[in-house]
Amino acid sequence: MQHPEEFVRQLALATPRTWVTPAIVSINVLVWLANVATGVHPLAPDPQLLLQWGGNFLPLTIEQPWRLVTATLLHGGLIHLAFNMWALWDAGRIAERFYGNAQFLVIYLTAGVFGSLASDFFAARSGVSVGASGAIFGVVGALAAALYTKHHKLPPELVAAMRSSTTMFVGYSLLMGFLTPHIDNAAHIGGLVSGFLMATVMAEKFDWEEYRRSVVTRAMLAVAGALVAAFVMWKLLPGPVV
Repeated sequence: MQHPEEFVRQLALATPRTWVTPAIVSINVLVWLANVATGVHPLAPDPQLLLQWGGNFLPLTIEQPWRLVTATLLHGGLIHLAFNMWALWDAGRIAERFYGNAQFLVIYLTAGVFGSLASDFFAARSGVSVGASGAIFGVVGALAAALYTKHHKLPPELVAAMRSSTTMFVGYSLLMGFLTPHIDNAAHIGGLVSGFLMATVMAEKFDWEEYRRSVVTRAMLAVAGALVAAFVMWKLLPGPVV
């Protein structure tokens, strides 16, 4: 088994630039700045204004499915944005090296959609849901997939340290979501589960031979499975709360 420092060095060589994570962070910040520039309150935005910008609200999302994606670019104020972008910056750069730029982007976008879909069964059924947290939980789910299903390919010291921090983040975030009103835990769980499952199917860059041999096939299989699951969830969406 490789020494952790050597493993990290090889991983950096496999994915020299983690450009997707900072790009996503930049886009989210720019969208928030655009919101503020058009009159959205920077700390406590009006849900109706967020809805106009593309928030997820089941009665409209059924007619405008693009809201499943645009809602992940909107945030309920500066604190919401800052916490999400900190979490994405922290976990995203590691997951991007684990799975490569393209697969990481697919995981992020797919988890965001599944987070929005899950929210449509709960919070977004009667209110406006926004935020990148579903997609970010998908990134954390992808890390968990590596740490719990492919741990034999990783240095034990790294697995122990990352398992602890990942489990604490998920446990604390979900607990606070259940205890605190207005936190969309359905989006968190939808993103977490979808990111975990997709990453379990995908090839990882820390197993370079397997990655070169099967990355395209396994990525296509993961995407196909996600499309089927998303179609089923879409068909099962409940009616709006009257």
